[in-house]
Amino acid sequence: MKAAAKRAYHQEARAQQTEVTAREIITATVRLVRSVRRVSGITLEDIATEAGLTVRTILRRFRSRDGVLESALVQLRREVEAARPATPPGDVEGALDALLEHYEDIGDLNIRALEEEDQLPSLHALLELARDSHRGWLRHIFGPQLVVLSPAEREQRITALYAATDVYLWKLLRRDLKLSRKEAAATFRRLVYGALETKTKREGV
Repeated sequence: MKAAAKRAYHQEARAQQTEVTAREIITATVRLVRSVRRVSGITLEDIATEAGLTVRTILRRFRSRDGVLESALVQLRREVEAARPATPPGDVEGALDALLEHYEDIGDLNIRALEEEDQLPSLHALLELARDSHRGWLRHIFGPQLVVLSPAEREQRITALYAATDVYLWKLLRRDLKLSRKEAAATFRRLVYGALETKTKREGV
């Protein structure tokens, strides 16, 4: 009985250490993803150096570089989603403030990811989820403003709102045109409120 209990203890300790090591590897890889210019250029050696482990240890847990990257990208997505402040439906100003703060934090990373989406299947899958998530966020936030519209018109407005809140717009304003955060926010608001206007209001009736 004592031998069996001792074996069980050692097995549990090994399993816990394996889990700790896996988290360390993922955390190190997330740091690399946030800091490098191209995710596709990250090597197993880079990850091993960042994590303070050997390539063999990483392969034993994740089997390949792409396996590590996939787990790291999933973790990064969770971190990004958790960082965006919750906004109640109908709070347009609060939603825009949260979104723009979010882009200031991860906008450059997002753009870099989009540039090499076609090179990494796991990155493409992550960005597809992000697109679905953003569209769902728009439906949640602007639902009260759009509830009176027909389903077809609602979807058209959601698409317009998507264009008015996309990270590419943030890049255009903040990086390409070099506008201040305040100036960029004003443009976002102008476009979003324009997309929310009813036909009657646009015609000035």
